[in-house]
Amino acid sequence: MNREEMFIQKCFFEQFLQDKHDESPVTVLGEHFFQEQKKNQADLTEIRFAQGEIYFHAQDYETAIFKWENIQNEWQPWARKNMADAYFELELHDTAEEIYQSIKTDSLLLNTEIALQLFGLYILQRNHTEAKQMILNAVLLNPDYPNVTKLARAFFEEQEDWENAVELAVNESIRTKAKEWFHVLQSYVENGHVCFEPTYFIPVLEKVSSVDFKTFDHLSQTLWKRFAEQGVLFDWLSDFNTLLLSLNISEEHRLGKLSTEFKETYQKLMSGSFPFQNVEKLMPTYLEAWLKLEQTADVAYVYSAILTWNDHFPGNINQNIVDRAQATIGKSSSGIHLNGAIQALIDDVKHWARKNEIEFEEWNANPQDTAQWLAYGKKWIDYFMNQLEVLKADMTNLIESEKAICGRLHGSTNQLKDIEEEKAKDIREAFLKIEKEIKGKMKTSIPQIIRKSADFIKEDTEFRTIHLELNTEINRRIHDYIQDTIMPSYVSSLENWIAYAKEKLEESQSHLKEWEIGFNEYLGERPIELRCDFQVIADWQRDADRMTIPVQMDDENILLRRTPSQVILKGAGKLFGGLTKNNAVLAKSYRNFIENENYEEVSESIATKFFYQFQLFEKSIGRDVHLFFRDPLETLEGRVEEFENMIHENQLKLEKLENNPDLFLGPLRFFQLQLNQYKWLNGTNSQQQSPVLQADKEEIE
Repeated sequence: MNREEMFIQKCFFEQFLQDKHDESPVTVLGEHFFQEQKKNQADLTEIRFAQGEIYFHAQDYETAIFKWENIQNEWQPWARKNMADAYFELELHDTAEEIYQSIKTDSLLLNTEIALQLFGLYILQRNHTEAKQMILNAVLLNPDYPNVTKLARAFFEEQEDWENAVELAVNESIRTKAKEWFHVLQSYVENGHVCFEPTYFIPVLEKVSSVDFKTFDHLSQTLWKRFAEQGVLFDWLSDFNTLLLSLNISEEHRLGKLSTEFKETYQKLMSGSFPFQNVEKLMPTYLEAWLKLEQTADVAYVYSAILTWNDHFPGNINQNIVDRAQATIGKSSSGIHLNGAIQALIDDVKHWARKNEIEFEEWNANPQDTAQWLAYGKKWIDYFMNQLEVLKADMTNLIESEKAICGRLHGSTNQLKDIEEEKAKDIREAFLKIEKEIKGKMKTSIPQIIRKSADFIKEDTEFRTIHLELNTEINRRIHDYIQDTIMPSYVSSLENWIAYAKEKLEESQSHLKEWEIGFNEYLGERPIELRCDFQVIADWQRDADRMTIPVQMDDENILLRRTPSQVILKGAGKLFGGLTKNNAVLAKSYRNFIENENYEEVSESIATKFFYQFQLFEKSIGRDVHLFFRDPLETLEGRVEEFENMIHENQLKLEKLENNPDLFLGPLRFFQLQLNQYKWLNGTNSQQQSPVLQADKEEIE
């Protein structure tokens, strides 16, 4: 054990005991201290350091600190580390932390020990951020230090810090080549803790392939599944294929797991679920890597895939494996039954067509052998290949049709708004006409009623109060006129107005019904309904009934105003009214005043009061007409928005078909390649067409 290792264990003091193990270490070191002091150039560093260890083990931490703090030479960093350990034991964590962090040393072991001690301190303080940093430092400094990586792994797992846990497992797998760490990494991947891009795992896979190919096979397959779930399958395959091609793989390494994964993934790639150009770019290295792992039992399938894709882009696949595939495909594919697979492929083609809303009619066929099944499958695929232009034409016609309907709907919406405005204006003006006519009658008749009230004045009238009595009499006569003459006339006019408004609104409903019939010829399964709300007519009738009940109006101040003539007349009545001889003169004066006064202002005031509640009704006419048309207007606007969205979506689809035909043709190309692969498996070179295939082609054309 070297000196630093003794420092770590705090057992340096044993160097002084030698053959004195039976004596007290304190006594022995005390004697050494006494003897060293006698020297001219005494060096008490080692003795003090050892004494501190003795007191530390005896839990006399204060004495141990006293001994260590007097050490100033190259032993000081270890002495200060021990002091911090003592403060740690005394639970003076802040002091311990401060001392640990203050130590400057080049010693790898001491720096590792400091990191581990701080790690333990931060764990006690539940300061997990700093604890993580310390254990990372320890692993980076000295991963071979006992239990460092185990501590790190346990901490990361407890904290569910899977990024650092995975990184630790990867680094330790590469560094140590220990199966234990490969298995730890395997467990992380199996539990879904894949925190990095596929490229990150290539070095560890390369390392494990040189240690244990069975583990390589298992770990690679697990990573494969996880990256497929995460949607980065192509990134993974690109990196993994390159790795496989760089490895020296013997026959005994072909264990089956990866080979099975290659085949299953190939079938997924050929299903049409991925962009064709992505699969096309991947295939050269994918097929070569697959062949490198494939077992003899299923090698014919790989050969057929190689030859199929080589037909698709000659020269992009390694010519050596192409030649090998061509030389052996016939022998290795014998005995393979393909009819069921071809049937399944045809069903996939039909399912794809239905999913993409491509109409087609079933063809009655009952294929005589595999060659006829191949011809039948080719007929289906070629048929749908030719449907791209038909689909684009249909989509274009659909868009034009939708635009036409949308245009009509939009035009009808604007027209309906105009109709609403026009009807509201007509109905309101008809109502205002009634008001104008009735008001005119009142302005003509009320002054006459007031003037005729002069007959109320007699020579025996009490002229001192005549202005009060006469004002009351005139208001009574005006009220009678309004109730007996104006109100019946107004009721009759309102009934006529409601009938007129109803007729106008019914005309609009009839017009909308014609629109509805016209639109529904085009809208098919989702007919439109343009029904107006005739409740407004009932509401108007109710309001008319309410407004035409006997009206209670306040008396009008007709003769109680402070006009000059009224003031003089009332003053004369009060002054001379008690004198009988003046009655004839006063009566004549009052009658002349009543008969010749201007009552235009009075008439306007009475008419305004009468029409006040009707004016509120008149202001609501526009809102009520809007309510009448609201439902059909909202229906039309909703359908316009619906068609605009449909047009937009279909235009996007058409643009995709025109700008990227592979969205349509890509799946069909996959189906076509699968069919060609079955030809290779059937022993038919895909570059040569049998008479049956040629006949089918001519029939389609």
